[in-house]
Amino acid sequence: MTTTVNRSSSWVSFDSGASSVSRSHLEATIINHAKKLKLDLQWLVSFQLTEGLRRVAFVMASNDEGKLQQLSTDLSDYFPSFAGESERRELIEKARKLQDGRAVHFPLSVDISESVSAKNLINGSAVDAIIAIGEELPSDAQIQSNGYIRPTMNSGRLELFVERIAGGFFAPVERESPHECCGGHGPEEPINL
Repeated sequence: MTTTVNRSSSWVSFDSGASSVSRSHLEATIINHAKKLKLDLQWLVSFQLTEGLRRVAFVMASNDEGKLQQLSTDLSDYFPSFAGESERRELIEKARKLQDGRAVHFPLSVDISESVSAKNLINGSAVDAIIAIGEELPSDAQIQSNGYIRPTMNSGRLELFVERIAGGFFAPVERESPHECCGGHGPEEPINL
């Protein structure tokens, strides 16, 4: 899938610094601000950085370099950044090589709002593999994503981990609201940049 990644001509990275804002809140802020700028965001990849409390970095790609730079500038003006130029370049290279990141937004041409066959998801997106936890994924597997999938980047492949759920369906291991049994947390409003 590296060819799909390399179709984007412009890449930028953004480090959220020591922000106390949650990862999902940061994701929503980036996506909503891209929409506000009328930016066709092709890739949004997150990286959990090891130095710093709750430090998350993002790499973004688009063919519209000007609007992508505006998005990067607006984010950097709002959030303090710790990453130096070499660290930001390294993150971009990791995203382009599909290493260590988590795809938040990526090329996707199938409807994932309800259920989709594993075959159609692979054929209609940048996802390279769907891996079932604890079993072999059946060839006719149906994935119930409810519009939320976050595949991981691993050794040049975009992989979605799923598990069996009620009704014979599979669902991504990472859920949008993982604590529903305990009341969960209400959705945070994205920051308006």
